[in-house]
This record gives sequence, structure tokens and C-alpha cells, in this order.
Amino acid sequence: MLKRDRNKPSVHKHSKKPAVKPSMGEPVIAERISRKLNMTEDIIAKAPVLTGYGTHRFCVENYRSIIEYTDCIVRIQTKICRIHIIGEKLVIAYFREDGMCVTGNIKSIEYH
Repeated sequence: MLKRDRNKPSVHKHSKKPAVKPSMGEPVIAERISRKLNMTEDIIAKAPVLTGYGTHRFCVENYRSIIEYTDCIVRIQTKICRIHIIGEKLVIAYFREDGMCVTGNIKSIEYH
């Protein structure tokens, strides 16, 4: 027969638990998962990863969609913001489900 501690109230295992916000000392879910799987947090959280190669090539990983594409501007929607690549003679060198790369004479990158 199981003994119960009389000081503890009996709580059913499927009862609702109170919502608790994570404190500063408590890691967030993405951080915990990234440590367990040995992957970076940005990949787990689907955050955009931006890589620039000089002024002529710029790659974006984890983007959602291409909003606008001309030879002067490429507007990209990510999970957390919009990215505007501004320049001259811009060309999307490749785009796949997980990443894309823009080449040309890149003047600036803006986050909106």
C-alpha cells in the first residue's frame, strides 16, 4: 500500500498547472533543446541567419518569403522581421526552402 505525505495536498497528475513565466535564471525552451541536440538556438527558433561576403554577396537562411524583387531592392520576410537588401544590379543567385543568396553591388541592408 502507498503512503502519502499528509503535509502535501493530493493533486491529480492531469490537473492544470499554474502558468509560470520563465525567470532570468531559467533557460528558455529553445536554449534547452539546442543544448540537448547540440544545435544553435537560431536554427531551433527558426531565427534568420545572415551572412555577408564583402559588398557583392549576401545570404539569408530561415526566411519565409520574398516580398519584392527588382534589380535595386530585394525585400525578404523572416519570422521576426523584414530585411531589405538595397543596391544595384541585384540578382537572386539561388533560393531554396531553407536559404537564399543575393548577388550584385549591395549598398545597404535594412531591418524593418
